[in-house]
Amino acid sequence: MNRYLLPALFGVLLMASPAFAACESSDNLPQEMYQAFVSGTQEALNEHGFNAGSVDGKMGSRTRTAIRSYQRAAKLPVDGCVSQGLLDHLNFSQPKIYAPGKR
Repeated sequence: MNRYLLPALFGVLLMASPAFAACESSDNLPQEMYQAFVSGTQEALNEHGFNAGSVDGKMGSRTRTAIRSYQRAAKLPVDGCVSQGLLDHLNFSQPKIYAPGKR
């Protein structure tokens, strides 16, 4: 009986915690606009000391990790998604949020 319990438990945990959140607010954007949001977010994150990698408009793992780190530091909901709200927060929030050791 125990040999069935572990796979069932693992399946439930896997379904309850997806590897990444769906980014609904950016999924419906035209490609050019989405890339502009990503590029702007990457540039702002890098300026604030959150290493998003090169500013290329591509949502890679480094960019998503930098977004999550910023969201945690800014006490925002952590979803790793690029959005107009995130970009506005990066550019206009006062006081500015910087990565540890960056000012």
